[in-house]
Amino acid sequence: MNDKKKTNWIVGLIFGILAIALVVFVEVVLRPGYLGKSIAKVLSFCGVILLYAAIFKQKIFDVINLHKAKGIVKLIGFILLFFAGIMILFFLLRHYIDLSHIRESLFEKEKLTKENCLFAFAYIIIVNSFLEEAFFRGFLNGIFPGKWVGAVISALLFSAYHISIIGTWFHPAVLALSIGGLVLVGLFLQWLDGRYKSIIAGWLVHASANIAINVIGALMIFGVI
Repeated sequence: MNDKKKTNWIVGLIFGILAIALVVFVEVVLRPGYLGKSIAKVLSFCGVILLYAAIFKQKIFDVINLHKAKGIVKLIGFILLFFAGIMILFFLLRHYIDLSHIRESLFEKEKLTKENCLFAFAYIIIVNSFLEEAFFRGFLNGIFPGKWVGAVISALLFSAYHISIIGTWFHPAVLALSIGGLVLVGLFLQWLDGRYKSIIAGWLVHASANIAINVIGALMIFGVI
């Protein structure tokens, strides 16, 4: 590895960890409503990507691997599988999940209501899923020279980031399953992006998972479960 590549991944990893730490700090310590947290996340993740691209004189689309993906129609099976899988897992494990705590968090911590939740869920499905794919699978994975080094590190950070936010919602056994599951999901999405040579592939599958999660959230907010 030459000095330039070594500098690139070291700087990129430091930037990435700082961005994640800032988002977690806002989430756990400052605890604003969902709008405030979303703004902090967009500014942190996008800011790091833009700064990295400017420092190393790279195109934004190359930094986040946002290119045209061919044969994307073949993803329909994965999209349906992720949606159905999350719905099935939820109803199988719901007795090990603190639904009352999640419901309280949605209303009091996230400041979601029956009136604004659909707008928040639309943001999560479309924008948030793209932002996470651009940051974790595009930027973080792309800064490392090895094919699987970046995939593993970005998957571990992806899991740690989510668990730091939702870790109190679950029974310890479900939490352990979630940690491993998120790592595997991160690796799978990275594989998809590599196969289609674009984060668009992972974004579409990630969005389908978020649809399932938000359907469950809506059922809780509207008192169905």
